[in-house]
Amino acid sequence: MAFDEKHTVQDWLVKRLVRLGWTYEPATHLQRSNTDVLIEEDLMEALVVLNPAIGADEERLDEVLPRIRGAVAAASTDGLVVANERLVTLMRGDVNHRYIGTPHDVPLRLVDFDDLANNTYVVSDEVVFGPPGDERRYDVVLFINGMPVVVIEAKTPVNSSVTWLTGAKDIADVYAPEGPSFFAPNVLCAATDGKEFHYGAIGQPATEWLMWGSTQDPYDLDGLPRVERSVDLLLTPQSILSILRDFTLFEDTESGKRKLIPRYPQVEAVEAIHERVINGGDRGLIWHYQGTGKTLLMGFAAVRLLHDPEVGDPTVLVVLDRLDLVEQVARQFKTTGLPMLKVAETTAQLSQMLRDDHRGIVVTTIFRFEDAGVLNDRQNIIVMVDEAHRTQEGSLGERMRTALPNARFFGLTGTPISHKDKNTFKLFGSDTDPGYVLNTYSMERSIADGASVPVHVETRLVEWHLDKEKMEAEFDALAQEEDLTEEERDVLVRKGGTVKTVLLNPDRITAVCTDILDHFTAKVAPLGMKAQVVAYDRDLVVLYEQELNRLIAERGLDLTTQVVMTVGGKDDKQEWKTYELTRAQEAVVKREFNKVGRPPTFLVVTAKLLTGFDAPIEQVMYLDRPLTRHTLFQAITRTNRRFTNPVTGQEKHNGLVVDYIGLGPAIAAALKAADPEAGGKRPVDVAELIPEFLARLAQTSQRFEGIDLADSSYEALMAAMERIKGQEQKAQFWRDFTGVQTLWELLAPRDELDEHEPLYKWLAQVYEASKPGKASEDILWERLGAKTLALVHGHMSNIKVTGTGLEEVIVDPGSIERLRKLAEQGKLDIDPERDLLKDPVTLEEVFDTIDARVQRRLKESGAHEVYKTLAEKIERLRKQAAQSASDTIEFLKKALDVAKTAVQAERLEEDGDLDAAVTLLDPNIGALTQIVNEYKPADTPIIVDDVVRDIDTIVKQVSYSGWTQDQGGDRTVRKELRQVLKKYHLPLTGDLFDRAYAYIRENY
Repeated sequence: MAFDEKHTVQDWLVKRLVRLGWTYEPATHLQRSNTDVLIEEDLMEALVVLNPAIGADEERLDEVLPRIRGAVAAASTDGLVVANERLVTLMRGDVNHRYIGTPHDVPLRLVDFDDLANNTYVVSDEVVFGPPGDERRYDVVLFINGMPVVVIEAKTPVNSSVTWLTGAKDIADVYAPEGPSFFAPNVLCAATDGKEFHYGAIGQPATEWLMWGSTQDPYDLDGLPRVERSVDLLLTPQSILSILRDFTLFEDTESGKRKLIPRYPQVEAVEAIHERVINGGDRGLIWHYQGTGKTLLMGFAAVRLLHDPEVGDPTVLVVLDRLDLVEQVARQFKTTGLPMLKVAETTAQLSQMLRDDHRGIVVTTIFRFEDAGVLNDRQNIIVMVDEAHRTQEGSLGERMRTALPNARFFGLTGTPISHKDKNTFKLFGSDTDPGYVLNTYSMERSIADGASVPVHVETRLVEWHLDKEKMEAEFDALAQEEDLTEEERDVLVRKGGTVKTVLLNPDRITAVCTDILDHFTAKVAPLGMKAQVVAYDRDLVVLYEQELNRLIAERGLDLTTQVVMTVGGKDDKQEWKTYELTRAQEAVVKREFNKVGRPPTFLVVTAKLLTGFDAPIEQVMYLDRPLTRHTLFQAITRTNRRFTNPVTGQEKHNGLVVDYIGLGPAIAAALKAADPEAGGKRPVDVAELIPEFLARLAQTSQRFEGIDLADSSYEALMAAMERIKGQEQKAQFWRDFTGVQTLWELLAPRDELDEHEPLYKWLAQVYEASKPGKASEDILWERLGAKTLALVHGHMSNIKVTGTGLEEVIVDPGSIERLRKLAEQGKLDIDPERDLLKDPVTLEEVFDTIDARVQRRLKESGAHEVYKTLAEKIERLRKQAAQSASDTIEFLKKALDVAKTAVQAERLEEDGDLDAAVTLLDPNIGALTQIVNEYKPADTPIIVDDVVRDIDTIVKQVSYSGWTQDQGGDRTVRKELRQVLKKYHLPLTGDLFDRAYAYIRENY
């Protein structure tokens, strides 16, 4: 018997589904014809059981069956997704019907979600559908109450050219378009080849189907064990009904209606939130990797909570921290038809809704809680805070909790913070949850699942030469010419000696923009994808956009740019006005950016769109701005969204960050998992600190005795300034007020502080007024800033951008050739035919192959020193962090040297001369050995190893960094080298000394 799909995967799947609670019926036994979608006998039985009016008079079936049949048939005329939405609404019981002769509408129920035993669950295989001559055979179909809710395509596991994707494309591209009415009641579709299992919604391209699983399983679980888990978790009757009732939404898009079904981490998180609410818990933290659907998660959670009577008609508050996010989330929620949805656009609207006890969903921002006071003390107010690592630690978060004293708070974040005085874990997490996290969906799991793509980091070196001495001389001349004081010189040095000064260099801007266009046209444009350029600040944004446009025009490229930055502040430059966008205009830009073949190609930004911007079409981010921690993490993950070009079918296999600023260490820190125990606000002992605050407040205000501390006039302010006009008096006041301010920020807002707030604010105004002004510095910079910048830029030369050839920690092309040779020699377990440029060898592969070989040789050679030392070197390299671009290259060179040494050691061992390999462990020893052997007098009886060891030991002891540039160091090394040669009766001058000294000078 052949291992075909019917007798392998399909039969196995049916048996497993039966164990999960489905009843098997062969297709030939189903009470339906090949042109019927429904098993009407099963459906009618359910209608009688679930609808008392029909149970009392079964002739009423004739009223509702045509309505259901019509909804199914409409898939052929109105479109499949539109028809599916109607059927989902019917199947959920959200449609009413008034029976003939009755006065009221009553719900029409097709499925029992409360008592699952009242439904029939049938699995069948080889189900045929279609008119004679155009039939299609579906491998496995699941029916609930006679309605086909799941269609599964099974493929053979023994044909490498046929995979789950082949089956998914059969359903998405052939079966559903050709027979849409059969898919009108569909909950989801699936495909498996026994090695992988993927599922998707009707209308969803097969390439976008995802994997199911559990966050409790190993993230790299695959093969049959992963398929079994997927089937067991997703395809139970309970799971299918849960997705139908609580986890199915429909979104209106420009191209039509789209069905949305969940990913498994969304279901897990929603169920965890629901369970926490039902059990009386008041908090929870959801930590899901960027780009894995936290907005949709909140929508599903709202539906789940609103559908459950046990929650008690709740208010679900979705809190965001940016107005554009409110518009984005509200738009998606509205298009998905979420029930009882309102948007609180002002503080007054939010206050009114909560005081009026509005039930349903409210979308708002954290800023609407400013000075709100207590708004509602109900317990069944569930607050979901998106991007919970932002804005929640300070007074805004405190005021929100004051406004809703008994609410349940759930934070959602991809980048929890745990440093200094901020700790997202402890603010939202419960100490009963592992690591303070209610549900986690990690970066590794997301990438393994295909929910997001890996992000590679490609480092660029922006190099230049600085004539420091000449620049300093010219700066001194400028200072003398302008008769600057030391303080004024310091101002120019401080303002001119910044990162921005370097970045503003016009030659550097041209070099970077040229590299961006070269890279984009070669690597990104052919795929039909787009890019963001992140500049240092708004000045640089404008300069980059102008230079990119100049180069694009010069080359005649069909590319466009668009600046997105905040403009409109009173101190903003007039020329920035042209870049000002309303929120509506910005929304259009973001929408157009996400379209294939439409402008813009590049978004040029500095802060906007680094977070909360969902652009699957973005393949690359060109990063020329220092970023740190969670902001950097969120920025680089803009490129991690899955994307398939709808025109070409080209898939995004990875996102890419091209780093011009040297963010190696910062990226490493950003990717490091946050520690729940680190940072965060310390517990505040209010009873002890409030008296301390009041005492310090009284002490600080005592110096103003006799002044009306409630008077905010100019006269009162001047009177206060008179009391602290001396520099020492001023400094003492600043110290005293800083102590008051620290305690206030720690304690506020609290009722006990309300009566003292006016005095605190009065002192704060005096403090601000007494601080030294920047006007004089600004005037000086206005006068001489341009000259200072020109002076610096004039002495920066040979600016060039070079690629390191590295993506992540992937070996560069030069090293690839060395690896290819090692592989061809059979010394590394790497296929010599492998195309190493298209499929680069990673450092981990190098380590693994060498390490395995060394460990094996270590055992075989009786723990010879050569292999022990090589094993230690590999272990040190594994632990070494590759920080900057240059460090990374050096790191890789070391790894490849270890590889080469391992190969040479094996050759010597095969020749029976392993002891000679000891010189390989230290290249200096080997080189000096060769020099001594070559240049020692022929009749001198010495042991070369001893001579070399002595030279190496002595030189290492007396040399130091920079010794070759120092006369004393150079003299000492020469002297010690001669001492060793003298000890062994070797000539103190001539070729031996000269060659040995030249090598030492170059390599020690």
